[in-house]
Amino acid sequence: MSSSNKIPRIVLTMGEPAGIGPELLVKIAQFQFVAEIVVLANLNLLQKIARQLDLPLVLELIDWGQSPKIHQISTLKIENVDLNEPAIAGELNSSNSSSVLCMLSRAGQLALEQRVDAVVTAPVHKSVLNKIDAKFMGHTEFFALQAQVKKVVMMLATNQLRIALATIHIPLAEVSETISQDLIEQIVKIIDKAFTQFNLSRPKIAVCGLNPHAGEDGLLGNQDQEKVAPAIKLLKESGVNVEGPFPADSLFTPNKRKTYDVFLAMYHDQGLPVVKAIGFGQCANITLGLPYIRTSVDHGTALDIAPLRVAVPDSLEYAINYAIQLVNGQLPK
Repeated sequence: MSSSNKIPRIVLTMGEPAGIGPELLVKIAQFQFVAEIVVLANLNLLQKIARQLDLPLVLELIDWGQSPKIHQISTLKIENVDLNEPAIAGELNSSNSSSVLCMLSRAGQLALEQRVDAVVTAPVHKSVLNKIDAKFMGHTEFFALQAQVKKVVMMLATNQLRIALATIHIPLAEVSETISQDLIEQIVKIIDKAFTQFNLSRPKIAVCGLNPHAGEDGLLGNQDQEKVAPAIKLLKESGVNVEGPFPADSLFTPNKRKTYDVFLAMYHDQGLPVVKAIGFGQCANITLGLPYIRTSVDHGTALDIAPLRVAVPDSLEYAINYAIQLVNGQLPK
């Protein structure tokens, strides 16, 4: 899409049909956004849910040849996603997995062709998709493979805090061996480049130590001295504004959050409990390293509450607005 277009076009995927994703799409239709919102979803399913919730919903088939128009409350532009079988809330059905994978592929294709300015994803259920596609490990890996990008970085963000991850969904026992000097250098460079890609100022990055107290001079482990610190030294010499390794237990204080733009955690549960405790519901998952903007919610498919139709759309609303602000070269404050 032309950068001169002042109205961003954001494409949303409905996620797992049996989860809360389709319900969230119906609910966010009721909010105001300074962008055009296009959903890739099953039209009949959204209409059914709208009736169940007694919410107004107008679905208009998207004409990709038309210029984007500002979202109108209770109206969604839609490209229909056919399901092999009707979706039943709370009940996974592998027969619909191929439809979900096609939907994700379509979203990535639209972004790569620059027909949309950003992709925002509702949650999928990894295990049911993995049964159909053994390579499927999640949205992040799927979009990276489609875009032929070797390495991407997951960053969860609130207005107050942005935490990127050096390792994601691997057992804790494998983290130490996975962390390497080369890996740290790759990830910090991706973070630095992504901010430039988003037309933002280059970030000031703080790196967590792997071990308690960042190893305490080798007393509690030598990985920080032998892997993390050398990577940071080389990155600083190349002009990247990065510091560390710091003890993680004292790194996320209010003063440090004012000092640094991004924190790099060594593993999933070193960083994400902090960002979710601070901003759960007002938190977005951003994939850095893709050739386009992609954000997502900070929660899963919530199959247990899907039949109740009580899902709260805060995180999806936040992820959409975060994407819109990135399109406009801004960070939420």
